[in-house]
Amino acid sequence: MTAAQRLCRLSPLIVIAAIFLTSSLSGTAPDSPLLLVSAPLRNFAHIPAYALLGASLCLALPRHRGWRMAALALVLTLGYGVLDEWHQSYVPGRDVSGTDLLRDLLGGSIGIGLMRRQWAAKRRAAHC
Repeated sequence: MTAAQRLCRLSPLIVIAAIFLTSSLSGTAPDSPLLLVSAPLRNFAHIPAYALLGASLCLALPRHRGWRMAALALVLTLGYGVLDEWHQSYVPGRDVSGTDLLRDLLGGSIGIGLMRRQWAAKRRAAHC
């Protein structure tokens, strides 16, 4: 396995760690970096973060299964979103939000969709 392949396999864990660390930040501590970012921007950040998670899962999972792997990547992305919301329920100043889960789902769908689109374009170019 090449270094690039190992990085692709590890990429979901890297993204999950980044999301976990960010969601572990207290929303009430006076020195919290979260207080520097407006609430709308924090809420929007779910979309690119989970798009990155969905895309990284696509890189880590075998591509040859097509839509089944895309569906699995989406389920895993949303599953982590649920776990992250549960985790936030224990962090001071953070709360659980169904709207955040919808943003996670949207982001995951975008990331997975972009990866599938890129793979389809590569397949078409290979057949020309």
